[in-house]
Amino acid sequence: MKDKIKTDCSWRWECLGLVLLDGLTVFFLATSWRRWPDVLVDFGVQLYTPWRLAQGAVLYRDVNYVADFYGPLSQYVNAGIFALFGPGLMILVTVNLVVFATIIAVIYILCRRAWGPGAAVAATANFVAVFGFSQFIGVGNYNFATPYSHEATHGFLVCLLLVLVLISWVKEATPLHSFLAGFLLGLSALLKLEMLMAAGVVTFAAFVIRCRNSKRPNCGAVAAWSAGALLPTLAFIIYFSVFFPLAEAVMLTCRGWLNIFAATNFVTNNMLQLNFIGLDEPWKNLIKHLYATLTACALIAMIAGFAWLADKCPRKGLRYFFIGLVVVCLIWLSWFEIPWTQMGRCLLGLMLIYTSVCVTGFLRSNNQVKNSNIQVTRLLLALLATAMIGRMLLQGRIFQYGFYQAALAGLLIPAVLIGEFPERIGAGKWGRIVVIMCSLALLVPGVFKLVTYSQHNLHSKTYSVGEGVDMFYSFPPQIDPTGNIVSEIIRWLKRFPPGQTLVVLPQGEMINYLTRQQNPLSFYCFFPYCLKNKENEENIVKNLELHSAPPDRVVIVSMGLSDFGIRCYGEKPGSGQLILQWVAENYEIEACIGGDPRDNKLGGVILKRKK
Repeated sequence: MKDKIKTDCSWRWECLGLVLLDGLTVFFLATSWRRWPDVLVDFGVQLYTPWRLAQGAVLYRDVNYVADFYGPLSQYVNAGIFALFGPGLMILVTVNLVVFATIIAVIYILCRRAWGPGAAVAATANFVAVFGFSQFIGVGNYNFATPYSHEATHGFLVCLLLVLVLISWVKEATPLHSFLAGFLLGLSALLKLEMLMAAGVVTFAAFVIRCRNSKRPNCGAVAAWSAGALLPTLAFIIYFSVFFPLAEAVMLTCRGWLNIFAATNFVTNNMLQLNFIGLDEPWKNLIKHLYATLTACALIAMIAGFAWLADKCPRKGLRYFFIGLVVVCLIWLSWFEIPWTQMGRCLLGLMLIYTSVCVTGFLRSNNQVKNSNIQVTRLLLALLATAMIGRMLLQGRIFQYGFYQAALAGLLIPAVLIGEFPERIGAGKWGRIVVIMCSLALLVPGVFKLVTYSQHNLHSKTYSVGEGVDMFYSFPPQIDPTGNIVSEIIRWLKRFPPGQTLVVLPQGEMINYLTRQQNPLSFYCFFPYCLKNKENEENIVKNLELHSAPPDRVVIVSMGLSDFGIRCYGEKPGSGQLILQWVAENYEIEACIGGDPRDNKLGGVILKRKK
């Protein structure tokens, strides 16, 4: 009877936790509603590319999406959505929210299996609040509603589903489990290289676990896994072979991972990319990461010490006073002393430590423990989190790309502290209470500070851009005039009949999409990040000259390019100078919005082709 009462009580608490998660998701969705994308940077191509594909264009031929480093899967998935329901920002957002809801469900299931319902609620709530729809920097797009890259969010879901399948596969390698595991790995090969590497790490780990348990997969399981892994790639090879020679179709399908050396060369020879992973100042960044990791370890050690003292405290009243004092001190420390926006610096170090603990525990355990779903789940999640945060290397951060690369590591910290750490340190009843309360005393104020900062940025976005299903909010002109400039450009261009063509310099596929005017060129990026040398710029000019139908109009819009080492677009060779010269020779000004970007002023210039 007591067990039944206890089970009913646990179930009620878990239901309450699920209601809390639902409420948090609705709150953050509502407070960020239509404030997710950036006006010019990144997300425009996420709308423009599937819109063009849905019209019959072919990826890499008519629309050269992120030339060498991403696979074709996500853009064709989004194109299928636009083909079915029509183009629209909110249509794509709706599908992305379904993806996000699935990610939340899988995270909760995995964390519940590994650390219990309480830890799962805390971990998932942390994920929703910090990583779901936040904006910690001026540029939007780093969220799950309008991601800068759908390959990132789709890949995140694929990797989580893969872990879920591999847990069952380790226990029983049926043909179905094997096929699903191979299929998910095959999908990751059509997204981003980092997703394939993360999926490969957990797949290899699952294979080692199963083999070490003397349960090597049989021939049928291997055949099913191989079929699943090859199927997505073969499907795209067949599709692309309709438009390209077979060898080229293979290269295009597999470009997400076949171009690993080109991608490595691109990163190592690009200061911006080196900065993204911290290799621009490796020793300085390493010291920052070591300091952050040691500080986090010291805080965790303090919590362990407090738990030990709570268990040893002889008097109940004194114990209550001690726990209250510790909690208040940690809340103060969290609120006033910890720089939470920089918490990403400790995540890789903590994940490496935790992964080492999991691997060591697995190697030392007996066969009965090895077969435990709990241990396998913890190990696979730790490996996946380490592989993903490892992409950031010496520049760990929760903002920008950290919204997905650091997300799993960020949510595993509270899960481990609440659901595993008390057991690891041998805490008694009061020790467990202290660990949970201290963990929450540290994490809740930190999350609240991050949420407050993000909400301030989101609430500042009140200026509407676009119409109907394409409407979203940008910063008002007094904060950032870009939204107003783009809106005025769109209003002018919509005066003309459909079917017009348009090139936006240095980048602006959002304008192409919102006006439904095609870019006649296959590429969309005309700034130094893509114009790696003068020769590339000359080739673009040749394409503009020799193209059967040069664009009807060219728009030049102001865009911050200081990260690329130039003051304004076209100021020196290799930064768009030749392109602007060609435009000046063949086009004349039709309208000006604000200042002239060519003079390093905020504004936009619309030019029409000379007769």
